[in-house]
Amino acid sequence: MPTLYSTPRSANGRKVLAARLLLEVEAEVREIDVYRGEGQTPAYRAIQPFGKIPALVDGDFVLWESNAILQYLSEAYGGFRLSSREPRARADVARWLFFEASQWQPALAAVLAPAVGHRLRPDVVPVPPAPPDWHDAPLLPLLRFLDARLRDRPFLCGEALTLADLSVAGMAMYLRPTGFPFEAYPGLRDWMGRIEALDAWRATGVAPWA
Repeated sequence: MPTLYSTPRSANGRKVLAARLLLEVEAEVREIDVYRGEGQTPAYRAIQPFGKIPALVDGDFVLWESNAILQYLSEAYGGFRLSSREPRARADVARWLFFEASQWQPALAAVLAPAVGHRLRPDVVPVPPAPPDWHDAPLLPLLRFLDARLRDRPFLCGEALTLADLSVAGMAMYLRPTGFPFEAYPGLRDWMGRIEALDAWRATGVAPWA
């Protein structure tokens, strides 16, 4: 049985916890509160050298990076559910995992860091002086792109939920609590509603994001 180190308070942590439930993977889940320094202990740094979450240990195999963990859970334990055995369909899913890591997460993190930090550690991070700038130059084209993509299909890769949706939904969990104008992005709004309706997503919702 693998051991998954994570926390649902984190975007990257929540998406792998939700995937585990959707894939019905039996795993020991150990919560690591990286926001209070638990990721920096020598024992955990021996597993994840940067002190971040999530991390997965499966026998003598140690894996970090949330999108790699998504793929591993699907392929090793989920019978390729939420992905595909067909090369083109699997590559389509992988495309979105790379998009999430290289573009979506960095753009959102830059805009949301003050608001998210304050919600996670109000005792340390002050109230942001201004709301998030949803017209930020790197972020705005990504929002428009995703909204257009999701206006004519329920999920990023088509008709079925995949790892692509869970990956992108990780950072998107911060949108509603930080006042994102969903009314201006109906495709993104409806997609987020479908994600939020998933039992696995609800089960991994905790304060301050539930």
